[in-house]
Amino acid sequence: MKPNICLSVRAYAKMILHASKFSQRAVCGVLLGAEENGRVYVEDAIPLFHQGLGLSPMMNAALMQVDDYCHNNELQIVAYYQANELLSNTLPDTVACRVSDEIQEKFPHAALLMVENQKVTASADDLAVKVYKCHDGKWRVAEHSLSTLEGGMASVEVVAKLLRERGYADLVDFDSHLDDVRLDWLNPSVNSLISLSEKV
Repeated sequence: MKPNICLSVRAYAKMILHASKFSQRAVCGVLLGAEENGRVYVEDAIPLFHQGLGLSPMMNAALMQVDDYCHNNELQIVAYYQANELLSNTLPDTVACRVSDEIQEKFPHAALLMVENQKVTASADDLAVKVYKCHDGKWRVAEHSLSTLEGGMASVEVVAKLLRERGYADLVDFDSHLDDVRLDWLNPSVNSLISLSEKV
């Protein structure tokens, strides 16, 4: 039996902020965490790309840097996330499945999360991701609810507040970092903003 996945507010918020900042494009990233107490706890999200998701050399370069960061911080890549360009399309494509397969080779309990763009709104209605797990070599939707997100509906409301306040403005993904290496893809300022929002 595969362990359930539990998203921290930081990880969930950064996925949603990434999709919101580049709402006219497909975006992707990876989730960092560890398996603990029979579940996969996702501590953070690393936004990767908002253009050319299928560019393997750039994906490999990004994943190598993220792997180095994980090695130094006792974390590992536990999942991949993607938001498709079309609002109504929440199905994983070839790129999403291929990258998720690669993650699963190193972390057997890996997950694939697809952002449901139509639910990415400034009103706190519902969890805006679908969780996929690999069964018999294919990625299939896993049963999930708000228990997927630490804090449940209260955390959804935190993210909605961040969207209303344009918290995505300073978010940096790996694409942006490649354009200007001074920009930090670890997003310390966004992490601080999320932490402050949780306390309000």
